[in-house]
Amino acid sequence: MTELLKPMAEFNVEGPLKSIVWNLGDFEIVISETIIVQWIVMVILGVVFFILGRNLKVRTTSKRQMAAEWIVCFFRNMVRDTMGVKYNKYTAYIGGLFCFSVLSSLMGLFGLRSPTSDLSVIAAWGLATFVLTQRNKFKTGGVKGFFKGFIEPVPFMLPFNIIGEFANPLSQTLRHFANILAGSVIGGLVYFALGQVANGLASIGIPAILSLYFDLFSAFVQAYIFCTLTMAYVSMADCSE
Repeated sequence: MTELLKPMAEFNVEGPLKSIVWNLGDFEIVISETIIVQWIVMVILGVVFFILGRNLKVRTTSKRQMAAEWIVCFFRNMVRDTMGVKYNKYTAYIGGLFCFSVLSSLMGLFGLRSPTSDLSVIAAWGLATFVLTQRNKFKTGGVKGFFKGFIEPVPFMLPFNIIGEFANPLSQTLRHFANILAGSVIGGLVYFALGQVANGLASIGIPAILSLYFDLFSAFVQAYIFCTLTMAYVSMADCSE
């Protein structure tokens, strides 16, 4: 009976941990776990892209170059199908964003905190989408076209159009963040629950099956949705059409 009355272990959901802290007099410099993991992601992607991109030839002679060309063509066609041929210059940005998002979400498989479960990371991507959208609107429509878009189709739509400009990247940010964070929390709860009531294969097999969705499938789906919305918002801001 006393065993049943013992308090169970707690399950906590914490934010990014303070991995490195420097005290400089009255100032404190903090490098969080999110920043460190993002640097790990950038190093991995840098090494992979360097290997794929070195010693390229006009005529494909290696599987490595074929893989590199397939990746480039995949993102180029993705941009063309969503934005149009004239937006080919966005291929590098969309491809980099997609790869960074996917690998960041998969870092949880290696026991690290996924940067995409940190709101500040996704908010920065959403802010980049907002800036690119306003830039394209100003570039294609000029000053007149930029401000005209806020009063179409009728002038009294001005406040609603302004809200819409901010609502798009905000909803885009929260969608990606919430899905990845929810997967991390659910995965943690499953590990915690099985650790209390189960042993053996059940405590390993069930989380492994769930991770196929919450870690692998969800990582690719959320990256694809975020990139697709970015392309849609930027191309829809074209005032020249």
